[in-house]
Amino acid sequence: MKLTTTMPAEGIHLTALREALASPLISASARVCTIRHESAARLGAIALDLPYYDRYLIEVARYALRLEPRPSPLGSVVHETAAVEIALSMLERARAARSDRLAAVGLGLFSHCAMDRQLHPLVNALARRYSDGRTHDAAHREVEKLQSICFHDAYFGTSIMGSAVVVRLVAVPVDELFAGADVLDSLAASYADACKTPVAPSLLARMGRGYERHATVLGSRLGKRATSDAEKALSAPRFLRGGWGTFDDVLHRAIGNSAAVLDRAWAFYSSSDADVATARRVLLDALPPGSIDPQGDDVDLDRPYPLAGRDVEEVGRTLPHRHSR
Repeated sequence: MKLTTTMPAEGIHLTALREALASPLISASARVCTIRHESAARLGAIALDLPYYDRYLIEVARYALRLEPRPSPLGSVVHETAAVEIALSMLERARAARSDRLAAVGLGLFSHCAMDRQLHPLVNALARRYSDGRTHDAAHREVEKLQSICFHDAYFGTSIMGSAVVVRLVAVPVDELFAGADVLDSLAASYADACKTPVAPSLLARMGRGYERHATVLGSRLGKRATSDAEKALSAPRFLRGGWGTFDDVLHRAIGNSAAVLDRAWAFYSSSDADVATARRVLLDALPPGSIDPQGDDVDLDRPYPLAGRDVEEVGRTLPHRHSR
């Protein structure tokens, strides 16, 4: 059996956020905010995927029975229409409350939006080419899973699955953050406004508990069975390199572009009332509302993969780093 849920793809979002915040493109005040509220920023980086962790024990049972993961209607709405608006709504609430903690969540949300919009056309194109009989959703998750595992094995210099390393990589204290009504209520309200449907705080809290359970599973013997050395070797010429380039290079460039978006997001949060309309327009020029899951129908996997927008070359050229275990 193989673990085919969205994790450990969240590791890419958390690594991308950390690397982008180290960029010289990010203002010092934004960096200070996310250092002080690191857990809140990490929550933002995974919050758009929380619907996929609802009723997590059911997903574990489906996995044990070798069934496909259940679809998530709310997750689809978030990724197809609402993600950027959720992120913007959170920053607007942070501005109104003068809350750096909520702003840190907002920065994490914008990081997730920027990374998905750049990487998903490639992921979807690879999922179509190498579906191996899976549904498109399952093939998409498999591409993300193997890209994340192989990248982070190199990043940390060790096999991460089934170890404390992967737990540290993906762990977010969601329950602790949601114990404060400001974060939970603001995120639920941002979800509801953008998705145009009621999203109760209790629903988000349940999803968050599922995420925390799954992060623990990844460090267990079950997590170790997510893939094998043979499968990773087979995936390399499919998902890590090809005529389209290398995943490392694509990720480097995407992180650089996301850093530029995060700096604009911070400028919006910290702008004066007189400048806020301009700051909002500049932010949305860099990351307009709409789907963060482009299908990549025009992606030619035999040619270098172009990212959306202008590449920022100053960031990410030294990845992968070596981190202590």
